[in-house]
Amino acid sequence: MSNAPTVLFGMVPLVRCTVRSSASATATTVTEDDSGSLFINLSTSIHTYTLPPVANGKGKSWLFYDADTTAAMKVASTAANFMAVDSATGTTLTDGAAIGDCLLVIGDGTNYFGFVISGTWTTA
Repeated sequence: MSNAPTVLFGMVPLVRCTVRSSASATATTVTEDDSGSLFINLSTSIHTYTLPPVANGKGKSWLFYDADTTAAMKVASTAANFMAVDSATGTTLTDGAAIGDCLLVIGDGTNYFGFVISGTWTTA
């Protein structure tokens, strides 16, 4: 039996571009074409980044960084398929609203996996 992956990342760079929010932004729809992007949250109110449907996220990854301390940043899935922190069925991950809170999300087509790089995150 082979353990060969069904999706290869190969030599794809972790970050291919950065997307900076405005201070007044409250929502961003993330697409599969945004894979490899670093999203920098500068919003002074709660900002939610909504991922594409999980089937479209197969082999994709996104990085989210909170650069403001006035409000939380959220990363949301369209269904209960987020595996991260303390839950295998979450729909939303919320940071602790601190500069440096950072989350890497990788999709396998069935689930989104949230890797907390920095800060305190909670699953809902």
